[in-house]
Amino acid sequence: METKQVLETYDDDYAATYNQKFLLNESSKRDADFEASLLRQCLNKGGTWLDVACGTGYFLSLFPDVKRAGLDISPAMLAHARRENPGVEFFQRSFLDEIPEWDGRWDVVSCMWYAYALVPSMGDIKRVVDNLGRWTAKGGTCFLPVCDPSDMCKTKIPYLDPDLEFYGGQLMITGVTWTWIETDGKRHDDVVAPHVPHIVAMLEPRFQDVEVVGYPPPQPGWASQRKAIVARKKR
Repeated sequence: METKQVLETYDDDYAATYNQKFLLNESSKRDADFEASLLRQCLNKGGTWLDVACGTGYFLSLFPDVKRAGLDISPAMLAHARRENPGVEFFQRSFLDEIPEWDGRWDVVSCMWYAYALVPSMGDIKRVVDNLGRWTAKGGTCFLPVCDPSDMCKTKIPYLDPDLEFYGGQLMITGVTWTWIETDGKRHDDVVAPHVPHIVAMLEPRFQDVEVVGYPPPQPGWASQRKAIVARKKR
């Protein structure tokens, strides 16, 4: 997505309904609660926390005793976040911006839902992931729920396979793009979904331990579809 479309989509009306639509309804609350439990593990040592693309500030509001801050590009989402998190510092910035004064500043850096994917290109994905890693303090943790293209497409999409040769060279499927048109006409055009191993490879140079965590299945017997990356021990 281009920045202009992100701002047009995440407006006042979207902010007002976002939590109920994506975090608190019957089908999504289980995942949101699981993400909160993973965040709790990341935050159990105290320190500072930056939630990047914080949206309505829902997750920030769950941890009032943590020294925390939020970044988002949408004025409407930030207005909601400020109401839900009095006294917390918020920044209206793009997560594509380099912010040198934040380098190594935050003990925990998160980017919830699939916000990292709302960029124009795979190169921009790398810029976001680089910033998340750069802003994490030495020894700190980066928490990133991710969209797995194989789950979205309901088929196994190879990432790097010895049998995938291209004119004698190596072919990598680094990700896919997708468009979602909501029932009210809101559009998320050309959202970028990198292959999960591709994101892991971006994080590994900065972190000693990069783990892909599967969410509990929506119902007993179902395969888990959602995932998060927990990158620990920033080098």
